[in-house]
Amino acid sequence: MANLNNEFPSPIEFFLEIPLYGSFEVEPNSELIKEIENFKGSIDAFCLNCKKPSTFKKMVGINEPILGHLSKSIKDKKILANAKNQNPLLIRWQESNLNNRIFNVNFSCARDNSHRMHFCFKVCEGTIQKIGQYPSIADLNMTEIGKYRNVLGETKYKEFSRAIGLVSHKIGIGSFVYLRRIFENLVEEAHQEAKKTDAWDEEFYNSSRVNEKIGLLKDILPESLVKNTIIYSILSKGIHELSEEDCLNHFSSLKKGIEIILDEKLEKLKKEAKIKETEKSLSEIKSKLK
Repeated sequence: MANLNNEFPSPIEFFLEIPLYGSFEVEPNSELIKEIENFKGSIDAFCLNCKKPSTFKKMVGINEPILGHLSKSIKDKKILANAKNQNPLLIRWQESNLNNRIFNVNFSCARDNSHRMHFCFKVCEGTIQKIGQYPSIADLNMTEIGKYRNVLGETKYKEFSRAIGLVSHKIGIGSFVYLRRIFENLVEEAHQEAKKTDAWDEEFYNSSRVNEKIGLLKDILPESLVKNTIIYSILSKGIHELSEEDCLNHFSSLKKGIEIILDEKLEKLKKEAKIKETEKSLSEIKSKLK
């Protein structure tokens, strides 16, 4: 499923985070599908044309479903000719189109109506998939993760970008490899800092398991990482045991988990920079007052 709690994705998660062709089981006439198909809200996303975050509003009038293969056939016309009688053949045709259909949801930028976002979904045999999207998940995410470049460093930032790029090409297991490398690097950074202390036991650390290592580094690591060691467990399981589809469906939640950890590190860096800047300013003021 789409997140660590195995919940069905929200419409916004489906639009912006779920990779193409990830399949979710759901009844064809479920309220969950109706929430996507008849979405009435707005989406906050990066506008590639405006080159800045924006709000996208649902476009009305061009979201009609594209019905199944019979929509323009002679057989179709014969069925419709009997519509007044509501015969069993018509009922079966209607049920077929309900159970197997394609629909589109489109949005326009609040700044400029010509800046668009498009999503295409397929309902088939008790499942729903997103089968088309513009801009791509990779395009949308690359702009959003730019803020983590300084936190990750150039090498790991590129790996984070590759993870997102792989998902956009429906490669789930490979994306997990890069996410796990980023997680391991965050732990290793804390390890290198811990090694500088006199009381550190390097031999004991090296013989410990990952969860135990994180426990030893809990005073240095971001709190969100210490509380969510399950991220590493899921990534490892994905690499060795899960299918491509499972990895694709889990990717969004794991990426969010990594981002929460990076957000915490980013806030720490900002706070440290602010403290240094304030101390410098106060020192300059003190010198002038003398």
